[in-house]
Amino acid sequence: MKKLIALFIVVLVLATGLAVGSHFLIDRSSLKQQVIAAVQRQTGRELTMTRFSVSVLPWPSFSARNVVLHGRSGTADQPTIEARDIRASIALLPLLWREIRLESLTLAQGKVFLSRDSHGVANWEFKPAPSPVSTVKAQVSHPAAHWGLQIGSARLDRMSFVLDDRYAQRSGEVEIDHAEFQGLASSTPYLDIHGQRNAVPFRLNGHVGPLTLLQGANPPWSLSLGATLGKEGKQQDWLNFDGQITDTRHLRGFSGVLRGEISALKDIETVFPNANLPDFKGLGGEVGLYDADPEAGSPKFNLARVGVNHLHAHLDAAPSWHGVSVSALHADADTLSSALTVTARAEGRLPALSVQGTFGTLAQAGTAWQSGLTTPLTVALDLRDAAQLGAGSGGRWHVSGQIGATQTALSFDGKAQTLPLLQTALHDVTLKGSLQSDSSGGFQIEALSLTSVEASAVLEAKAQGIPTPSINGKLHFDHLDLDALNALWLGPKTPEKARQNTDGGASIVTNPVAALTAPQAPAEAGSSANGTGVVQTASTTENAPGWDAFLTKGHGALDVTADKVRFNAADYTGVSAQASLESARLVLDAVHGSGDGMTLSGRAVYDMGVRPASLKVSLTPLLVPATLAQNLLAMPDIFRGPVMLVGDLEAQGESRSALLASLDGHLGLSMVGGTISGKRLGPYLGDAARTLISHGDLPVRCLGLHAAFKAGQASFDTIGVEAGPLSLSGHGVYELSGQTLDLHLLPRVGFGGAGASTPVVVSGTVDAPKVQQEAGADGRFALSIGGDSPDTCPDLLSAARENVAGEAAPERKKRSQASELLRGLGILH
Repeated sequence: MKKLIALFIVVLVLATGLAVGSHFLIDRSSLKQQVIAAVQRQTGRELTMTRFSVSVLPWPSFSARNVVLHGRSGTADQPTIEARDIRASIALLPLLWREIRLESLTLAQGKVFLSRDSHGVANWEFKPAPSPVSTVKAQVSHPAAHWGLQIGSARLDRMSFVLDDRYAQRSGEVEIDHAEFQGLASSTPYLDIHGQRNAVPFRLNGHVGPLTLLQGANPPWSLSLGATLGKEGKQQDWLNFDGQITDTRHLRGFSGVLRGEISALKDIETVFPNANLPDFKGLGGEVGLYDADPEAGSPKFNLARVGVNHLHAHLDAAPSWHGVSVSALHADADTLSSALTVTARAEGRLPALSVQGTFGTLAQAGTAWQSGLTTPLTVALDLRDAAQLGAGSGGRWHVSGQIGATQTALSFDGKAQTLPLLQTALHDVTLKGSLQSDSSGGFQIEALSLTSVEASAVLEAKAQGIPTPSINGKLHFDHLDLDALNALWLGPKTPEKARQNTDGGASIVTNPVAALTAPQAPAEAGSSANGTGVVQTASTTENAPGWDAFLTKGHGALDVTADKVRFNAADYTGVSAQASLESARLVLDAVHGSGDGMTLSGRAVYDMGVRPASLKVSLTPLLVPATLAQNLLAMPDIFRGPVMLVGDLEAQGESRSALLASLDGHLGLSMVGGTISGKRLGPYLGDAARTLISHGDLPVRCLGLHAAFKAGQASFDTIGVEAGPLSLSGHGVYELSGQTLDLHLLPRVGFGGAGASTPVVVSGTVDAPKVQQEAGADGRFALSIGGDSPDTCPDLLSAARENVAGEAAPERKKRSQASELLRGLGILH
């Protein structure tokens, strides 16, 4: 019986197929017109083709050339599909109920145009054509049965997909090598797409929901898709998504789980070149996603609607942000009520820190994300020195509180045995304080206290960003040991060969003030821009829009006081200074202090409200590190120690080079104690004196310089130094911009009361001085040998200090002639 029924069905199918096939063979245009009519009824679009042929054996099939599915009628849309060749087989059984079901529909060498206008109307949404309404009086006639059209399976060969989505502001084009679509008439069609872009292969495969949504229906649409990018191997990127969407048009009501591993997020830009993605490395994990606001009022998709119900993600490395880079990031939360825990490693100018903490619960973090942080989020972070994790030592810091768009309140405290600070470090550090901000854009630092061996300070400050940037604060030091922090201006110790000129290897100082006379790229962290340890900031200051806006439009004041400051083995008390900014006028005023037999005082005004900007400096006197003084005055970095500055200067300009070129006034520079580099000073003394002094650092008994500045030139009426066996006096001219020299010096090298001297003239530049003996008025060269060297330090210091009281030079040390000779040659120290 079963065999009879099966035979009957086969005969019925063959009979029907032959009957229909013979009809088509008799009239091929019938099938063509039926297909065109079926497409018109079911999609509302016009279908055209140039050549159409039909075959019956071994089963019904057809092929067509130059097929075009046009855009929406009544619009200027370009065609939706163009294909040079289309071929398909016709299933037999559906013909029984007058349905043309196409199997293995193949589109070759064409384009698919996907477009959506600014109102969200897409050309891939098909609407059946309305049935025509007849106005003719009804008549009795035979019913006309219409043929339906279904696609069971399809294939694409060498097709292009072009996207023009003005609604989401996305566009692009991608080449599809081949693609398979199975079960298109079922509730779970399967797709497998292979393509490439910029020679990078990609693949998308999996199951999707029923394709009735293409005809306007919008049921819950299930998805189970996987995607890969790149060639097969360990570095191949992959993503899987399993879930559903209830509103495919506006991407609303979505939910599902996203899994994947991406070696570099920017790899995706090979397919989407305008995505502008951050340079994340090693991104992967599992995220549960859902639509947190499926009834959103805005028709456009918004990332703020993306909710997360569980999270297990990792990130190997992220690009630097404000000088801080993050690596080994892990974020985890099992449920919405679980704490969102984060661990990471942060690196920047400070030593690497291991970060571990929580950002509320996952639900709270999601609410804060969706509200743009108008709902505050509780945070608690522990930071530890990453290099000391296993040792149980190193810095430990704790930050807790809440962050939000309208209000942020954080408190922090911590301890560290050593805390790096530029080229130096603080020891036994304790730090406590709190930070608050509000919706106006202002923030307040309350009682930020720092305690260490080198310094003890408290900072309180208020700052505002809008509408006018401002900052007001007070910084008070209980004690500040600048001797312990002298590496801040001495710079890192570098091999001596790194200080040599690369031209000829001569032992001369590299120009320490390049940034003052020419634009220069910012120095990298941990390095100096000039080889002297002084990081130049001229270029970075001139190129910082935020800093410029604050200087020209902002206002504020900062009071700095110190009970005790230790500098050059002397204690100074009652030290104070006030910096204020108002109407583009920056004033450093009320610089006071007393100690070591002198009273310190100074004032500086930089007025940017006039053009050109003007600078006025009055020093009566002021103590600064030698390296800083040489840097500001465009001098070579030769001596180190405490420098006393006395004088008045004026200049105009918006850049350091302009200020130097217009410098006018007088300035005296003096130093007692400290050191001077014999190796760096040698090229200015001539070969005779150069060979007799040590190439190491010479102890300075006294040093004095006094100059009058005019039109970018420094005219030195006083040049003098006494350091070890060397004494020097002279005068000359130094051109600040070009750094050219015209110095007339009389170096004297003495040993045990005797010595030798000859006048020299120094020309050339700071980087390449040229020294030669200087002839007298009679044209002869003089060389003086023997004789006592008078003590010139009192007169030298008085001239350099413009008769202002200061530290006196120590008494000369009495040594034997033999020891003086050995010390001078650098044999005895």
